[in-house]
Amino acid sequence: MNHAWDRRWLVLAAALAFAMAVTRVGHFGEFNGPPDASWAVFFLGGLWLRDLRVFPVFFVLAWFADLLAFALGTPTNCYSIAYLALIPAYGALWWAGRAVAERGITPIRIVLFGGGSALATFVIANLGMFWWATPASAPTLATFMPAVAGYFPGYLLTMSVYVGAALAIEQAMRRGMAIRA
Repeated sequence: MNHAWDRRWLVLAAALAFAMAVTRVGHFGEFNGPPDASWAVFFLGGLWLRDLRVFPVFFVLAWFADLLAFALGTPTNCYSIAYLALIPAYGALWWAGRAVAERGITPIRIVLFGGGSALATFVIANLGMFWWATPASAPTLATFMPAVAGYFPGYLLTMSVYVGAALAIEQAMRRGMAIRA
């Protein structure tokens, strides 16, 4: 790796970490902040950073942001052993970003891999909640999944807006750098 790439990589990593830190604390809706960028951050982390060893750093950052949210008054009913389901859920996003990067970044790949990994993330996270955190008196899986399915479009839209904005900013920066060169 040359030195210019090292700086770019560090800037991208810092920007993604900042986006998660700023948006995740309020992702439960108690704080009037921007929507949670975590799904986009994990997808873009795989796309731009690629190194799987960085994934745990971002997962721990998400966990610390959630702990801060809980300390600020967010109800802790989402925090249980089911939280562990977020590891493979967010891992699906990271993997999809890496897969796009390895195959060549095209709009269709971003849409297909991004959308597919968002669906996988949603299903894995919600199944984790159902299996590990739902009380015995709760509804069956057949009633639980349709009840939570209505949340998916909002998650997908939020991720899409963040990914689209990030890629547009990256392209604008590349063009700006090309003009100066």
